[in-house]
Amino acid sequence: MGGCVRSRSKCGSVVAAVLTAIGVVATAACGGTAPSGPPPITIGALVPLSGLGLSQYAAAFRASARDVNAHGGIRGRRLDIEICDDRNDPNRAQACARQLVSHHVIATAANVSEFSMVEGPILDEAGIAQVGGEAINPEDSTLPTAFPLDGGIFVQMAGGMVGMRRRGLHSLQVVTLDSPSGRTLAQLAGLLAHGAEIDLAAPSFLPAAAFDPTPYVQAAMQSKADVVFPGLPPTMTMPFLMASRQAGAKYLVMLPEGEFTPAQLTQMGGRDAITENSIEFAALPPLSADDQFPALRTFGSDMDAELAAGDRDAAASFRSSGSLSAWLSVQIIAREASTLSTPDAAHLLEVLRTSPTVDTLGLTPPWAPGRTGLPMLPRVTNLFGYLVTQRNGVEVLADPAPVNPFQLVRLGG
Repeated sequence: MGGCVRSRSKCGSVVAAVLTAIGVVATAACGGTAPSGPPPITIGALVPLSGLGLSQYAAAFRASARDVNAHGGIRGRRLDIEICDDRNDPNRAQACARQLVSHHVIATAANVSEFSMVEGPILDEAGIAQVGGEAINPEDSTLPTAFPLDGGIFVQMAGGMVGMRRRGLHSLQVVTLDSPSGRTLAQLAGLLAHGAEIDLAAPSFLPAAAFDPTPYVQAAMQSKADVVFPGLPPTMTMPFLMASRQAGAKYLVMLPEGEFTPAQLTQMGGRDAITENSIEFAALPPLSADDQFPALRTFGSDMDAELAAGDRDAAASFRSSGSLSAWLSVQIIAREASTLSTPDAAHLLEVLRTSPTVDTLGLTPPWAPGRTGLPMLPRVTNLFGYLVTQRNGVEVLADPAPVNPFQLVRLGG
């Protein structure tokens, strides 16, 4: 039986009643009847399925739980996934975090939330490990219970600059929001560019409201930068990239690997898109590298099984590094929990802090999540990642060997 993914939007194929009270979730068991035997073990996830359109994450959570349960669950107990959709609303975000605490999740997997500065401290106070979350806010890389698989945009930019150096590219422009976070991003880019000996053109700041990307594309072209990094939300990045193509821009683009699904890459022009020959860096290899990473084939098989069960969000056209991270985070938690005589939040947190390494199925170099990372990113303990590019509209490995960008990009002078 597949694992039940409970969210405030849906629970597998069970159509829950509309619940208007904040913090209430559907608790019906997938499959229609209440299961017998020991109670299930629940992993939580904070993902704005409706706010950011991340339904492919839910499919990956379901696929991973289905696989775990097909192999006996966690010490004979069924694994359930409970997703709380904060709808990108800060008030709902706080309620979501408290909801997962009250439901005694043993950990959270692959959280993606702009409001982790609210949610993270609530989970941390409850002693709940946050495994594989995306490092969006400082709390994601500093809280004692945070175990991200990568360091977010800072590490992605550092890796991208390594990719630039390897390809003989020397200049970069950052295009980002005219906001405090956008200006901080531009400052970080300056710090990294200095350490990587990359020339940084004057950044371009876009309004957060609806915008016409054309003048910003023209400014990027006039900067003569070899590479442009659009540090924007995906909803703004796509129009900027499509306008770049229409304007005939010759610059290459730097992107976080897997920011777009195959369907979105096709929408932007596929092999003719401005993203062709891109410069990308990510903690996990691209899905196309399944001949070199057996775990990617397992991921594909699990998603195929989920698709066969009727979950359209598991289709290959929606799969990305984000859905891979969601699947892998569940696998990591389930495997570590299965080693515990008492698989609960407290014991799982302790094993994550003290284990020499945890099993990432060969998708990363050996990872010791309890180690201490860089001073500015103390909970980011996997600094390695893969250089990626797009060829014929598909993300592929530029180098099969993982790279630690901070072995080249020197910080602090």
